[in-house]
Amino acid sequence: MRSTIVDGKPMRMGYTTGTCAVAAAKAAIISLEKGETVDLVRVQVPAGDVLTIETREISRTENRAAYSVIKDSGDDPDITDGMELQVIIEKTTDGKVSWRKGRGVGVFTEDSLFGTAGELAINPVPKRELTNLLKEHLDEGIAIEINIPRGEELAAKTFNPRLGIVGGLSILGTSGLVRPMSKDAYVATIHMELESLKHSGAEHIILTPGHYGESYAKKYYEGIPVVQVSNYFGDALCLARDKGFHEITVLGHIGKMAKLAIGIFQTHSAVADGRMEALAYYLGKLNAPREFIDSIENEVTAERAFIRCEEEGYGVISREMECGIEKRIMRYLKRDDLKIHGKIYTMEDLS
Repeated sequence: MRSTIVDGKPMRMGYTTGTCAVAAAKAAIISLEKGETVDLVRVQVPAGDVLTIETREISRTENRAAYSVIKDSGDDPDITDGMELQVIIEKTTDGKVSWRKGRGVGVFTEDSLFGTAGELAINPVPKRELTNLLKEHLDEGIAIEINIPRGEELAAKTFNPRLGIVGGLSILGTSGLVRPMSKDAYVATIHMELESLKHSGAEHIILTPGHYGESYAKKYYEGIPVVQVSNYFGDALCLARDKGFHEITVLGHIGKMAKLAIGIFQTHSAVADGRMEALAYYLGKLNAPREFIDSIENEVTAERAFIRCEEEGYGVISREMECGIEKRIMRYLKRDDLKIHGKIYTMEDLS
């Protein structure tokens, strides 16, 4: 496993729960096809790295194999480090790829950026990787079941319950790798990227939390450079101002943008969670009934709350919040000569 530098120190990278699931599934499939135990598999993660991962055979028959992988988070502090993830692969005869509910894997209770209500909480990238693997070995049919023995216990220590995910952990991962990174290191990365863009002559940039925002920007803002800022909007905005950019677009999912709309510039849930309060504030400005505002505050996900606002005739809240973002950024940066744009999207906008 390669390393990265964090605060001047080399730190070992790890791999995600998504990579664990792919590795265990691959081992189970190979063992069924070859009729032998598989102790190591090679997995190419979405970031491009090829990892060699240890696997353990739990059981195997002619048509069914169960394998496990131990999660390795590298030097990143992560409560899932060292936990066991199990995958059961079974040959079927229905000609389909089937997903079975296992223990310790969460289920979405609301539509969200990552899935729809009732689905297993497997994020789009690992689900795509697993689906592609299963289709390659479909034969007459194939079923997969993922189990995390301590999943429900560990999930209680995460933000899953507040994100509308119940029953266990999510299967996560965009790059397939876990990259240890402090705030200082991340902000330094943003600084270098902004400096490079300015040197290349860019005047207008887009700031967005992560990969989904970047995908949205590439689809609707062609030609404008995009910088991923994670939760560090305040730092990124100040750096962009100081570098001399004249136009800044801030875009993201309603879950992050709601916080910006009430002046929260570090959007990690451990720092502040004002999503529903933001929606309630803007509904109040629109003279929405108290009963409706109360019901919105009781929603679990910002996505569902936002959609309900639109369904009840308060679709204008989107532009109101975007204007709120723009005004608060202008005040935050103490500059009135910048062009600032706010843009909110939902899961439906990414489909």
